[in-house]
Amino acid sequence: MRASALPGGCRWIPALALGVAWGAQAAPGDDPLAWLERAAQAARSISFAGTFAHSNGDRASAVRITHVSSGNDEHERIEPLDGPPHEIVRHNDEMLCYFPDAKTVRLDRRVTARFFPAVVSASSATVAASYEVTLGPTERMLGYDCRWIRLDPRDGLRYAQRLCSELNSGLVIRAKTLNEQQQVIEQYTFTDLKLGAQVAKSDVKSIFEARVKRWITDARPREEARGAETGWTVASPPAGFQKVNELKRTLPGHGAPVSQIVYSDGVASLSVFVEPNNGPAPRTAEASSEDGTTTFFVHPMGEQLVSVLGEVPLATAQQFGRNVARR
Repeated sequence: MRASALPGGCRWIPALALGVAWGAQAAPGDDPLAWLERAAQAARSISFAGTFAHSNGDRASAVRITHVSSGNDEHERIEPLDGPPHEIVRHNDEMLCYFPDAKTVRLDRRVTARFFPAVVSASSATVAASYEVTLGPTERMLGYDCRWIRLDPRDGLRYAQRLCSELNSGLVIRAKTLNEQQQVIEQYTFTDLKLGAQVAKSDVKSIFEARVKRWITDARPREEARGAETGWTVASPPAGFQKVNELKRTLPGHGAPVSQIVYSDGVASLSVFVEPNNGPAPRTAEASSEDGTTTFFVHPMGEQLVSVLGEVPLATAQQFGRNVARR
């Protein structure tokens, strides 16, 4: 999920003259799949730092992100600027999640690699199987020129996407999600941005670590994120969606670990949760809610309760939730 759910289990300017040292390259002509591939690669392979605004439904937030690419290594620091102070410091898939008010640092592992501006997590060919990819106009934002990449779903099971890719680097500096009425229901946009040599590796160090003398270390999230056989599967998931992870998570308010299966089509992602339906008042009827791109669907299944949470239309969540079965 996106900024509304930070990566893994962490609950996570004028333009200057830019040189080839940070990976600038000529824009890939008029091939939309080449543009999409370059945008996906840029979020991993270049260094950047900035603040982006995120809106989803009635919710709005701001996040500061610093990303440094060094060889095959990624170093990243993510700091939400709303709510209680906390941050995520990532090295490749390993994450440290600092909560200074609780004096707790959680060790975690990234479950999905999708987090703005890394809005595409699969190859362009995989994405093109579920979306028609075309190019739109070029616009100027924050002093940078960027070109719009349009992703229009081939069915009604996912939302349309609009990504504005910076001409030199390919980095996505604005992203929009549209519903069937072509209304913007989610948006990310950088409000300040610097690229390449302007970003120092020291910028990705924790700003909270030195403020607390003794941290309480919680390693359970990292162990749970290693993956586990849950014994559950989704029979005939919607076309284009593939399982990307399967694990058992300990969630607040749940007495026992909850089975979680993560699916993605390379753009949209969702999680299917299965747990015992044995509360004081077991659920007997389905329930759902939609807010922006975030859909929540609950499906009682005898002694089990299935919940689906993701950035998909309700019909997609229902198709997943109603087709859970024992493996």
